[in-house]
Amino acid sequence: MAQSIMVVANEAGTGKSVVSCGIFDQLERHGTRAAYFKPVGIKGEGAGTDPDVNFVHHTLGLTASVDKAVGASSVDVTHAIQAGHYDEALDKILEVHSRLAQTAQVVVCEGVDSMRDFPALDSDINIDIAKNVDAVTVLVAGAKNRCVDEVVEHIALARSQLMERGAQMCGVVVNRCDKERHRDFTESLRKRLDEMGVTLFGVLPDLPELSELRLRDVVRTLGAKVLAGQSRLDARISSVMIAAMGLDNALHYIENRCLVVTPGDREEILLGAAAASVCENFAKPAGVVLTGGFEPRRKVMQLVEGLCKDTLPIVAVDKNTYNTAIKINELRPVLDEHQEEKALAIRAAMEEYVNLDKLLGQKLSSATPIVTPRRFLNMLRDKAREKKMTIVLPEGNVERMLKAAEELRRQDIVDLIVIGNKAELKKLVDTLNVKLDDHVEFVDPETDSQKEDYIKTLVELRKHKGMHEATARDLLSDRNYYGTMMVHKGRAHGMVSGSTTTTAATLRPAFEFIRPKPGIETVSSVFFMCLPDKVLVYADCAVIPKPTVEQLADIAIASAETARSFGMEPRVAMLSYSTGTSGKGADVDFVRDATKLARERNPNLNVEGPIQYDAAIDPGVAKTKMPDSKVAGKANVFIFPDLNTGNNTYKAVQRSAGAIAIGPVMQGLRKPVNDLSRGATITDIVNTVIVTAIQAQSA
Repeated sequence: MAQSIMVVANEAGTGKSVVSCGIFDQLERHGTRAAYFKPVGIKGEGAGTDPDVNFVHHTLGLTASVDKAVGASSVDVTHAIQAGHYDEALDKILEVHSRLAQTAQVVVCEGVDSMRDFPALDSDINIDIAKNVDAVTVLVAGAKNRCVDEVVEHIALARSQLMERGAQMCGVVVNRCDKERHRDFTESLRKRLDEMGVTLFGVLPDLPELSELRLRDVVRTLGAKVLAGQSRLDARISSVMIAAMGLDNALHYIENRCLVVTPGDREEILLGAAAASVCENFAKPAGVVLTGGFEPRRKVMQLVEGLCKDTLPIVAVDKNTYNTAIKINELRPVLDEHQEEKALAIRAAMEEYVNLDKLLGQKLSSATPIVTPRRFLNMLRDKAREKKMTIVLPEGNVERMLKAAEELRRQDIVDLIVIGNKAELKKLVDTLNVKLDDHVEFVDPETDSQKEDYIKTLVELRKHKGMHEATARDLLSDRNYYGTMMVHKGRAHGMVSGSTTTTAATLRPAFEFIRPKPGIETVSSVFFMCLPDKVLVYADCAVIPKPTVEQLADIAIASAETARSFGMEPRVAMLSYSTGTSGKGADVDFVRDATKLARERNPNLNVEGPIQYDAAIDPGVAKTKMPDSKVAGKANVFIFPDLNTGNNTYKAVQRSAGAIAIGPVMQGLRKPVNDLSRGATITDIVNTVIVTAIQAQSA
């Protein structure tokens, strides 16, 4: 039977969703299959509209339907209480929990502020559920603007209420502590709670990424019209400034990341804010809200857009300045499912400040470790840290790349080289408030001391193709060529690019002068397919349309090496529409010949082919079709006969089975160069860099 953990709070606004995310994440890192459950959705329009549930699902990368994570809506529960049918509503909630529990070893339940949401209810719905599913309870308490004594008093009161109603509280997480007093606060609080016999799992600081408003919050709540800066609506707001005075005086009050609220006909204030946003000697505002229903004249907006290049968000509202400022100050940030920075901040804070090992060890010691997608990624992070590599990122002018660089350095996974104009990079780093350390080197190809050596090297490498110095100099003005040359010369161990360029533009330099490994004539790719309880390798799904027998054998050998370098013991299935000797035909013979050649080239390779997919992965089918095979029924590396089959299969599994597909990961090159999709998120970039670092370790 699945173990359940109920996350509850003694008041609203303490951050249950944040803590629920963190507990879930740590469970999967321990190799435990977990499910997320919210007994009561806070919206009445349907379970799928609950923003907390949407955020948790997006942050954790959960593939199950959002609706299936919610027991009932708050409106339905309220109606049931009023009609005297509370027990029926509770039964419905428990039924949904039971279905989830059948798919997981642990269910993380995020409770509701039940006394506030359901004042007519005599009992506490969280405790009713916790007792019925035998859940242990984790209390989340708030520390915002409170001293230790006040926090202890709230915890003591909540614990007594839980105990009176028969619930077991296994410990507490305190949230939103002022960061400047975090250390002293934590030590004092831990001492006090130890005396009370209460386990403190950790104290989370008040994170600006979560507690500060975004322009997107303002636009959503006020129904504002976006005039400029659509791509920067996730900019954080540190303060609100009403600019009703003259420009000279107003400039004295503009602070970094402040939101300037001014009447829409005060065009000089708008121009001043725009100029400040691009001037090195002035604070940079987060955005401008124009009030009163006035919009700037066309020529004025053209001037502003020319100054800011769409980096300063400008929005307009119909309300007057006073009411707009009041409304903004009343806003509270929401957990938006599309704000990846918030998800990264939650994970980082839970890792650094909260220790749930005691809870996980005592209550979940019987759980059988499995390789979930999150556990696999955690294993990759640990492996990448074993021998730190240097990875070059040619796209230094891309915001996502710099934010990914910040996350990689925060986790201390790799050292980085970022290519770009140093002055422009520094300005962008300051604008984004990205924190990079000494292990991130900025390189400008125009001023780099090694540029001339790189030009000579490229001429020498490509002289058989008639390369001249002028052509080499021109090619190395391309950042992908320059980054690839850094890898070739050993200045970096690998490269990741492609978030703004085509796959061909990223890989062409690698094909030209990094070239394949000795004994491998074919450069191909794999996808790591992260299914709920296993990780498989698919190849080749991205590079070679119609491989020859020799190329297919190369792909099999390279894919096995890739799997092994990522901690997997490869069992390779060469796929066909026929298994063993049962079928005949040119396509079957093609796979049979490639399998034979792969065995000849690598006698230690554990490979089987031709074999059908079901026989390769299902032990029951394998027992019938290939009972004596060491691979059948246990394969984890799948080699498709052509790109058409491989590409369609990986996408079908990704979409239909809800798998996470990591790739394409290039293989066969002497040194790793990997391509990103142009829609790559910060997390995608981080994962690809980690994969590249592990490949570099093997190389």
